[in-house]
Amino acid sequence: MILVIGGTGNIGKTVVEGLLGKGEKVRILARDTKTAVQVFQQAEVVQGDLDDPASLAQATEGAEKLFLVTPLHLEQVRMKSNAIRAAKAAGIKHIVMSTGIGAGPDAGVEIGRWHGESQEEVKATGIPYTFLQPTFFMQNFMMSAPTIIDHGAFYLPLGNGEVSFVDARDIADVAVTALTMPGYDNTELPITGGQAITCGDAAEIMSEVLGKEIRFVDVTLDQAKEAMVGAGLPEKLADLMNELYALGPMGHLSYVAPTVETTTGHKPRDFRRFLEDHADAFRAE
Repeated sequence: MILVIGGTGNIGKTVVEGLLGKGEKVRILARDTKTAVQVFQQAEVVQGDLDDPASLAQATEGAEKLFLVTPLHLEQVRMKSNAIRAAKAAGIKHIVMSTGIGAGPDAGVEIGRWHGESQEEVKATGIPYTFLQPTFFMQNFMMSAPTIIDHGAFYLPLGNGEVSFVDARDIADVAVTALTMPGYDNTELPITGGQAITCGDAAEIMSEVLGKEIRFVDVTLDQAKEAMVGAGLPEKLADLMNELYALGPMGHLSYVAPTVETTTGHKPRDFRRFLEDHADAFRAE
């Protein structure tokens, strides 16, 4: 039995689908069990969340492996800690956890240190682990869909920096491999797309796929923060995101890792493939 925490998000949903496709027994921890049951009819669904230790104890009971992913959250270290402690108590034999590229106690950005704290806690349990360390998701462009639809532009503080955006489906494919194949105990896997592109490149590909001109508008970090906070993101999380964005123009987000192909056997999905698969999200109804 493999327990998936975060099974309805961008990565987790595809992890569940991949595991079920391989005939694995899957259990999902979900706050909204009705929706989860409708989406994953072949999986066992248990009600609970990362703030409820009793539900975590129930969810981990009898499970052999754990896939753990959480969204960017002010309390993500504590929330992951709850799951890690439950996994230890239940005798989980392998934890596959999604963190971030460059994560570690001495990471240069705060969110990397948060992820590093969670990684160190897993290591301290003695449970074999696999840490998935992805870069920026292609799916993050979905947040720009409203402005792309309304006035043909997206706004990011990335300048001409190249970024090796990765499709969340590729992260999930790596996770499924680590959960079902031997050889991934106590490993840290940086996960990127197959090439680094600028936002200008992304705009050109969008224009071709969507059949209309799409512009990239470079904005300042202050403008980006104002927009994120205006959209409801807590100020602290906006600051964390800006720390990451600031790395782009300096060339620190362009690293391309071979992990997707070496673990899954297929090349990473490129940005054009991502857009073709999600084109309807960027078009007016």
